[in-house]
Amino acid sequence: MSMPVSRRALLLGVPATAAALAVPGVLSSSASAQTPHQSPIDIHTFHAVTSLSLPALHVHYPSSLDLAVRYESKDGGQTGGCETRTAEETVLAEIPAGAAWVTVGGVRYDLANFHFHTRSEHRLNGRQFPLEQHFVHLGPNGEKLVIALFITTGGAGGTLQDKVLATVPEECNEDVHISHANLATALPHDLSTYRYDGSLTTAPYSEPVSWLVLNHHRQILHSSLSHFQDRFPDGDSRAVQPLNGRTVKYRPQHF
Repeated sequence: MSMPVSRRALLLGVPATAAALAVPGVLSSSASAQTPHQSPIDIHTFHAVTSLSLPALHVHYPSSLDLAVRYESKDGGQTGGCETRTAEETVLAEIPAGAAWVTVGGVRYDLANFHFHTRSEHRLNGRQFPLEQHFVHLGPNGEKLVIALFITTGGAGGTLQDKVLATVPEECNEDVHISHANLATALPHDLSTYRYDGSLTTAPYSEPVSWLVLNHHRQILHSSLSHFQDRFPDGDSRAVQPLNGRTVKYRPQHF
């Protein structure tokens, strides 16, 4: 058994044989016709299997970090490069190497970037949230682990999300630089997660990706949400995908 398979089996609580079937790579049309493990999904809490034996999530994000926030355009070779907005595009903050990470089961996953989707890509009991934030991590062998955070309005402001969303750059504009961003408060104190084996939600939709979807959501200012949604009036989220026999695990982690 390879090391990445062992880590994913530990992290998600899936049998090692099932983990071994989902090898890294681009999902082909022939694979898609079999049993793809694609993301996002609609998480039904009453079907999720509670598993206290899954390793806890430990977050090591700094309280002060300078960020460069950019508009990630996927227009490619189109004239000007700024004409078309699709669900493939987002606003992304790249994280300096080694500046932030999480550990799960003693394995370190470094935070590579975080970005946003509106409306939410995942759903919870059929509910679609106004916004979803993805924290993309890479393991020792390049394994992808993504923490997903649902975001709603009603907050008092002052969150990392408010600070970033208030300065969302226009497509093809220069990066926006944010000084002393507090990543330590980016995630809620309640780190209870729904965990499953999935994929990237943008092309090439590669598998496998270990998904940890937080049960506790974050509230932001309505103006912060509006500022982001003004950039994506048609949204930038992928439709939910079939579960295809996968089991979603719930790992409570209350503090």
